[in-house]
Amino acid sequence: MRIRDRDSEFKDFYRHEAPRLRRLAVMLTGDSERASDLAQDTLIKMYTGWNRIRNDDPAPYARRVLVNLCRSAYRRRMLELRKAPAPPTDVVDKEGRVEEALRVAAALSALSTIQRAVVLLRFYEDMTQPEIAQVLDRPLNTVKSDLRRALEKLRPMLDDDIRESR
Repeated sequence: MRIRDRDSEFKDFYRHEAPRLRRLAVMLTGDSERASDLAQDTLIKMYTGWNRIRNDDPAPYARRVLVNLCRSAYRRRMLELRKAPAPPTDVVDKEGRVEEALRVAAALSALSTIQRAVVLLRFYEDMTQPEIAQVLDRPLNTVKSDLRRALEKLRPMLDDDIRESR
């Protein structure tokens, strides 16, 4: 394969997936700058292995790389800081519901990195549980347990806030 063809294929992948990877990284990390760095690192890894990756579906592989990079960064950060991550301060959705986004981000920050990844891949990326298991390279039943436990943690936090706003 010619380098120009390879680069052209990767450019198409980049245009389609880079914004999605960055948004997912923002949701995983709660920090837009760190998310941009992690998404860029993911795309660099994808580019260096593009000849090997491109024949399969590269999007799930990219998400797996991103989640693994987020997990590694989270572990490093916890060793350095030994405290919970701060909620994002610059998340704005299309309707301008900043408070809602901050509330959800704060609730997500209470989850472990893997639980957060499972929830975001399920509800933000709209993946099925078998797809999540494949992306995260975890057994299906483990993904189901992760999702169930994460939702058990999230429901009281989000339900209380809903009741208070009424």
